[in-house]
Amino acid sequence: MRIANVFVSVGVADHPAGCAWWSTLIGRAPDRRPMPSCCEWDLTDSVFLQVLDNPRDGAVDIVSLRVEDLESELARLRDAGLDIADPESVPGFDTLRIATVTDPDGNNVNLLDGA
Repeated sequence: MRIANVFVSVGVADHPAGCAWWSTLIGRAPDRRPMPSCCEWDLTDSVFLQVLDNPRDGAVDIVSLRVEDLESELARLRDAGLDIADPESVPGFDTLRIATVTDPDGNNVNLLDGA
């Protein structure tokens, strides 16, 4: 199997509010809205995040994102009013840290840095 793209889909009960929350988390508006029930971001050239008007039906409940500067992202998200935990070291890794925030639908978002 040769994979060209990866789509991560998160279901939300209130689609406009969900798209706004994820826009705050990502730091920009969606790259496109391919249909009324979907807002979509290009996270990399081959990884896409979709927020769907589809609560808990075929959606994931954990999204993990490795970021370049965790402290800057935490400051930006806290300034935007998101309640996000302080980062913790991940056992078994030299420098990997994780900070978790939960969206209004209960989906967990792990922000990671290090290795």
